[in-house]
Amino acid sequence: SHPQSTEIYAKIDRLQSKAIENGFIFDSSWITRSLNENETIESVLCGHSELLVIALSLIQEPAPKFIQVVKNLRVCGHCRK
Repeated sequence: SHPQSTEIYAKIDRLQSKAIENGFIFDSSWITRSLNENETIESVLCGHSELLVIALSLIQEPAPKFIQVVKNLRVCGHCRK
């Protein structure tokens, strides 16, 4: 429902593609539920709120000099990488 959700998910897709190109391997052990038929390991892990807020920060103009993500729940190991 975010007004910039299209741009946020486009940025996530670009970052995900770049990570794969550079040899990053997504670790499915961080997924604690069954995948739906239209989901991939990458789409689930890249849809975490921590990564979405980073993508939002990266599409802002002017780009922020510092991004701090604070969350009061446990952060998965994938999001900490």
